[in-house]
Amino acid sequence: MPDRDALPTVAAFSAIYLVWGSTFLAIRYAVETIPPYTMMSLRCLGGGVILIGLWRLREPGSPWPSRSEIAGGAVLGLLFFVTCHGLLAREEQFVPSGTAALCAATIPLFVPILTWLVPGGGRPSSRTTAALVAGFAGVAMLVAAQGSGGGLAAVDASLLLLMALSWAAGTVATRLVPVPSSPLAASGIPLLWGAAMLAVVSLVSGEADGFAAADVTGRSVVGLAYLIVMGTVVTFSAYMWLLRHVAPTRVATYAFVNPAVAVVLGWAVAGENLSPGTLLATAVIISAVAVAVSDRPRPQLEAPPSASPSPSSASS
Repeated sequence: MPDRDALPTVAAFSAIYLVWGSTFLAIRYAVETIPPYTMMSLRCLGGGVILIGLWRLREPGSPWPSRSEIAGGAVLGLLFFVTCHGLLAREEQFVPSGTAALCAATIPLFVPILTWLVPGGGRPSSRTTAALVAGFAGVAMLVAAQGSGGGLAAVDASLLLLMALSWAAGTVATRLVPVPSSPLAASGIPLLWGAAMLAVVSLVSGEADGFAAADVTGRSVVGLAYLIVMGTVVTFSAYMWLLRHVAPTRVATYAFVNPAVAVVLGWAVAGENLSPGTLLATAVIISAVAVAVSDRPRPQLEAPPSASPSPSSASS
C-alpha cells in the first residue's frame, strides 16, 4: 500500500515534472498569434483569479493577506512571471521550444549559488560548482550547434539564462519574503501581481499596437487555455506547496525532467530539429543538473513560521 502521507508530494512532483515540460510547446503555440507579454499577462490573470476564487471557496473564514504578504507576492510576481515567464514567452518567438526548455534547465544550477548568498545558506560544494560550469558549457554547445542555423543566437541564450536566474531567485525568495499560509493564496497573489506588471510591460513595449483579436488562431487559444489551467493553476500551486515542504534544491529537480519532455514533444509534435550537436548539448545540460541536485544537501533556509498549509492542499 502506498504511503498516504506521501501521495500529495508524489502528485505535486508529477505535476511539475510532466505538465510543466509540456508548457514550453504550449507557449510556442500561444505566441504564434498573441503578443508574448499580453499572452503571459492573460495567463497570470486567469490562473490568479481561479486560484484566489478557489481559496475563498475552500477557506471562507481565512483572513485576507496582510500588507507584508501582499508585498511579498509582488516580489515573487516580478521574479517568477515578469523577468522569467515574460522573457520566456518573448524568446519562444525566436527559438525552438525544446531549446528554451534546455536553457531553463539551468535553474537548479543557480539555486545553490543564490542560497549561498543569503544568510543561513550553505556554500555550494565543489561537485555543485563543477556541475554549474558543465551546465553553462552545455548551453554554449547548444549555441554552437544551433547558432549557425538560426536556432539559438548568443543574445537569446543570454536572455534565457537570465530567465532561469530569475526563476531561481524566486525559488529562494519564497523562503525569505512573507506569504499567506494558504498555498492557494500564496500562489494566486503573485500571479495577479504578475498579470498587472506584464500588462504594463505590454503597453510600454508597444507590442499591442498592431494586435487584433480577430487574428488569433484556435491553436493559440488552446495553448493559452492549457497554460492557464494546467500550466498555472495546477502546477504553480503544486510548486508553491512543494517549496513549503521540501528543500528548494530537491524541488528544482523538475528542471532536468522538463527539458527532456519538452525536447521530445517539440520534435514529435512540432517537428523541431534534433541535430547530433543538440542531442549532445542536451545530454551535457541534463547530466550537469542531475549531478547538482543529487549532491549531498547543504543547510537550507528556514521557511517562514506561517508556512504550514495542510498537505491536502497539493491536490488543488
